[in-house]
Amino acid sequence: MDKRSQRRFSAEEKVKILQEGDSGSMTINEVCRRHGISTVTYYHWRKQAQASMKDGLGNKTKAKKSKREQELEDEIKRLRNTIVEITHENVELKKKNFR
Repeated sequence: MDKRSQRRFSAEEKVKILQEGDSGSMTINEVCRRHGISTVTYYHWRKQAQASMKDGLGNKTKAKKSKREQELEDEIKRLRNTIVEITHENVELKKKNFR
């Protein structure tokens, strides 16, 4: 079966298929056969769903930052430190000139 003729399942359809498999009324093989998917696909969806549940129930205060976000934050910190140093030097120079 080529990629263009494969059926696309919505998130709702995937959830219903996973619930059907979890209900125990049929084997996973029967559920997969009924919906025309492979067991590999079923277990892949289940793994994705479990990972999403974990993310949804996890600590939301610490989201993992992308490499680019981290690089930008590091650059901001470096620039702020530079501003602090220059400001401090400026204040010291002004003090010397007023004495």
